[in-house]
Amino acid sequence: MNKNNRKGEALKGLLSQNIRRFRELSGFSQEELAEKAGISLPFLGALERGEKWPSPSTLAGIAHGLDVNPHDLIKPEDTFSQEITKIAGKLIKDINTAVNQAAKAVNNSAAGHGNAKKTD
Repeated sequence: MNKNNRKGEALKGLLSQNIRRFRELSGFSQEELAEKAGISLPFLGALERGEKWPSPSTLAGIAHGLDVNPHDLIKPEDTFSQEITKIAGKLIKDINTAVNQAAKAVNNSAAGHGNAKKTD
């Protein structure tokens, strides 16, 4: 393998790791991200395994679906940043779950009060 092929494979590997990392941080399944990015689920899977390379427009669609800049998908992360990212991702997921549960409780409570019959 020549030098350019090795660099290309390394970049493809970095892209695949970053897509998966940002997807997991966002709390998306592969199916959800594929839908947001406008690509097929098998293609997203191949990207995350480092088997395929996206076109620039597909890369932009994935970045948009993840709410990141396209260049973030090919930017290396150091080990410390990866650990912080994992912790932040878990916190975000926990916060989203708590907010969703609170919203359901408020909605259920409001629905219960709205259905009560008025008596004079």
